[in-house]
Amino acid sequence: MSNTKLGSSLGDSPSNRPDTLERLLTHFAVVSGDKMALIDPSNRNRLEGRSDNLPLRAYSFKALEAAVNRLATRLSALGLSRGDYVALQMPNFSETPILVLALMRAGLVPCLIPLSWSNEEITHSFQRLKPKALISCGQLNEINYSENMRELAFAHMHVRFVMGVGYDIAEGVSDITPLFDPDEGLENAPFVAPPFDSALSDLGLVTYIDPITPVPHDSGQILSSGLLHVLELQLSASDHILSAYPLSSVPGLAAHFYPWLMSGSCMTLHQPFDFSVLQEQMRAKSFSYFAAPEQVIDYLLRNDLPVPQKLAIVRRDSHLPTCDLDVLPSLDLYDLWNLGGLGSVPVRYQNDEPTGLFADGRICLASDTHQQLCLAGAEIINDRLHVKGRIFPDPSSLKTSMEWISLKKRINDGWLDTGLSAFAGPNNCVLLGGETLEELQKVAS
Repeated sequence: MSNTKLGSSLGDSPSNRPDTLERLLTHFAVVSGDKMALIDPSNRNRLEGRSDNLPLRAYSFKALEAAVNRLATRLSALGLSRGDYVALQMPNFSETPILVLALMRAGLVPCLIPLSWSNEEITHSFQRLKPKALISCGQLNEINYSENMRELAFAHMHVRFVMGVGYDIAEGVSDITPLFDPDEGLENAPFVAPPFDSALSDLGLVTYIDPITPVPHDSGQILSSGLLHVLELQLSASDHILSAYPLSSVPGLAAHFYPWLMSGSCMTLHQPFDFSVLQEQMRAKSFSYFAAPEQVIDYLLRNDLPVPQKLAIVRRDSHLPTCDLDVLPSLDLYDLWNLGGLGSVPVRYQNDEPTGLFADGRICLASDTHQQLCLAGAEIINDRLHVKGRIFPDPSSLKTSMEWISLKKRINDGWLDTGLSAFAGPNNCVLLGGETLEELQKVAS
């Protein structure tokens, strides 16, 4: 299985192909159960301020499946309805992907709240979706997030349950940490979903552009986005991913979380960004894929670290200079475009062509074979970049309630406004950036 590609590993028959992330986990738990799948950050004890120095948590695919089943069983016993929202504010710890998968398995919708948000910002997000349950970590960098969630629950009558994961969970918050033990109950019976009165929602998870703009991601968009990254980055089960983007971000999901489960690879986590820890991790293990902002990639190069074979620079501004990568011609280099928090697109790095290239109204990919899988288009409307396609939220499927009204305001004749300035530059390309249109045109000229 070590070199198995995605298509062959999932079989040729559509009925044999898992169609959700949590079913992908079950697939790999069966075919690669003992393979290492998920590893905690090496500095987790220090981040939590622990004195007991617990061993680093690591999960095989079989252990992951067991933990997801245990947690899904607990969540189902709460009596929530299928499709209910659950707010999740967690760091890049191993419990975070397990929580997302368990919520999906229990028929609930994780709403991924950035760890940096204040209680006031979280309150604004609650006004849209009114989550029925809250889950957060305990002590982290001298902040106890479970205490914050407890305060939020007192102030919002729609919240029925508050749960905590990790170290020093606040009093009054249900501590579910024991459910995540990687050595506990590997032979447990599989989770059986209870009957629900309402129909199954295809909504997989929710991210946010800002506290009042939730972005829905259904199963089709999740799998399309993951498949795009797996094929363009040529990921397989033999890869070892270093994931330093939080799952509350589109790059963290599309470039790491989805491809990890779709390829059956191993993922080590990093709580972003601690350069000294990053240096320790790079020297201790041999990673094959890493995606990060340009300044982080530049740090790796300047400190002569063992750089992964596949490097993706997460970009937003096409007018900013790209770090000098000509000295590393043997690497597989990519620009990873975060398009306004709506979607992520990998583009093979071309040092002799302008980055941020959109030819013929379509996002360019390195491979003609894989280009059709992206199903993403770009158009300039009122000097702003608008996108549409299978990896982005489908405006026609958005609910008509107040839940998505802020996102609906960004729709122009079916195109989603990324919030990025754009104009048609030389060679039929689109230049992007957070600057004004005049500044972009000046740079381009």
